[in-house]
Amino acid sequence: MSAMTLTSDPKLLEYYQTNYSLNCVKNESYFNSNEFFQRFTYIVSPFSVILGSYGILVVLMATPKHMESVKWFLMHYHLVTFFIELTMNKLIAPLIFLPSSAIYCNGFLLDLGVPFKLVMYISEISFLELSISMLMIFENRHSQILTISFRMTRTLTKSIFYSCHYLFFPSLLLLIYLQNVDQPAAKLEILQTIPCPERHFFDVRTQVVTTNMEFYAGISGISVIYFTVIIQFYALQSGYYLLKRPEAYLSDVMKKMQRKFFFILVIQIAIPVLFMLIPNVIYYSVDVVDQFVSTLTVIFVSLHGIASSLALILLHKPYRDFTWDQTLGRIFKSPGKKSSSHSVRPNTVTMF
Repeated sequence: MSAMTLTSDPKLLEYYQTNYSLNCVKNESYFNSNEFFQRFTYIVSPFSVILGSYGILVVLMATPKHMESVKWFLMHYHLVTFFIELTMNKLIAPLIFLPSSAIYCNGFLLDLGVPFKLVMYISEISFLELSISMLMIFENRHSQILTISFRMTRTLTKSIFYSCHYLFFPSLLLLIYLQNVDQPAAKLEILQTIPCPERHFFDVRTQVVTTNMEFYAGISGISVIYFTVIIQFYALQSGYYLLKRPEAYLSDVMKKMQRKFFFILVIQIAIPVLFMLIPNVIYYSVDVVDQFVSTLTVIFVSLHGIASSLALILLHKPYRDFTWDQTLGRIFKSPGKKSSSHSVRPNTVTMF
């Protein structure tokens, strides 16, 4: 655990030594502390790294030919969720002081000399990339359904479409991160709302992203609404055509396979999204947002990576079979099958 380095601002230091020490220290608890959050990240990080790395391996090694059209989209989505998980648990590990934008970074990016605003901008961009990766998956499925009249099939059209997303939304975020924030004044203003924050609020590493939370919420709201609508458009239309208007020339077996694969994709994306929604439910359902609630929001977001990796590995049969064959399948392989394979007569034809 790294030792705290108190702020040198006289007003903040005075507040810490008087108001905070007299009125807040007695109410401190382990679950409201940064130590609790750090221990959680230390415990979870090995599992997230192992599962995330294995997810990359399984997509590269076990993707069958009939999934080639979606292979790199699955890889893209998995890499983004894995990266977000790494930022939440290791690279940034943000202790957030909700409902403000003050953040204490436990991760080692700041120790490497990366500026605070760049670190947080990378974090924001990763969540934006997650939305784009979801859009890519459903748009790709949409473009594969021939009975849909209006599809994006040309490479140039898709390049322009996604380039606009990569230019517009990061530019919106820059409007926030290019603002100059008077850190001592911003922290003193936050103390009017949160008079007893976790003690690391007074550390020099704690910085405020923005004081204009309404503007920040507006930009975030625009992004969330847009991606929710456009992803649902591609997902719902694809689902409708697969269920109600499938391609006439396809066999029933192929139709069933397409529907099953589509619904697996929906479930695979819905599971980590659920972990992203839970923090919002917690945040808006409590009367008082203390540090424990703030920490829980980050914890649930960080767990979405593990949930996403497990969904990838377990929901898709080729990946599930590969995992079984390379791990427990080798241990629990039926001895009867081994002996029967050696006892087949020379003239016998076996079917498998």
